[in-house]
Amino acid sequence: MDPLFSIILPTYNRAYVLWRAIQSVLAQTEVRWELLVINDGSTDDTLRLLEEFRDPRIRSFTTINQGASAVRNFGWNKACSPYIAYLDSDNTWNPDFLYTMLYAINRYSDGVLWYCGQNTTIWQRGDTGEWRVSQMKVDLHAQYTVAEVLELQGPDTNCMIHARHILDGIGGWDEACFFLEDWDFFARCVIRYPTQIYWVPKVLVEYRQVHGTGVDELCATSVQSPVRKRERWQYLIDKWQSQPGFEATAQRLTEKHIRNK
Repeated sequence: MDPLFSIILPTYNRAYVLWRAIQSVLAQTEVRWELLVINDGSTDDTLRLLEEFRDPRIRSFTTINQGASAVRNFGWNKACSPYIAYLDSDNTWNPDFLYTMLYAINRYSDGVLWYCGQNTTIWQRGDTGEWRVSQMKVDLHAQYTVAEVLELQGPDTNCMIHARHILDGIGGWDEACFFLEDWDFFARCVIRYPTQIYWVPKVLVEYRQVHGTGVDELCATSVQSPVRKRERWQYLIDKWQSQPGFEATAQRLTEKHIRNK
């Protein structure tokens, strides 16, 4: 049975949560998938953990540490399916994620990208090691307009499925983009295919971030390092400032993240 979905899962030093992401794929009610786990140069027990999964639909690869965008490009070059999905190693899907998205793909067959909503939970770790939830919300935005996207709105990577062929048209993931790379990818898709992006009005993803003392420094790094954060904002401003409709956003970002730092 050929897979319908190639799921690209990048991971770096997250063996402690990676198992949970993989289990959420194994629990999918739609079983026609392949999972490509790309170990991005981890130095923890990631390789040992991957040995525990014997499902033939799971393939694993190891690369030198390059970042999520490069790893996703690596993954789609290995993919065998007509549709590409993404799952980060600290997040999970609801069991009906693929089933529901496939229903949307069949219903909106002229589409090239489909996206759903998510539950977002942000955890903060204090200096003494205690954890607290600093934010919890349901993200279920209706169909994004081009204008909204150019204001930095858009779905998270984990919520999107797209036709494999569009990667050639938009140039894949920007490997120089280490901040809001999911927005950058989605924005390019919307601009190129403005009438072929479809919203799926379901919350199907559990999205998690951790910040504070002693965290894994992946999603938290840009928050904790003002210099790195400023550099990454500057890259996005420089890349997008000539795009019609982005002028006001570029000005706002410059004032907020560059000039006032």
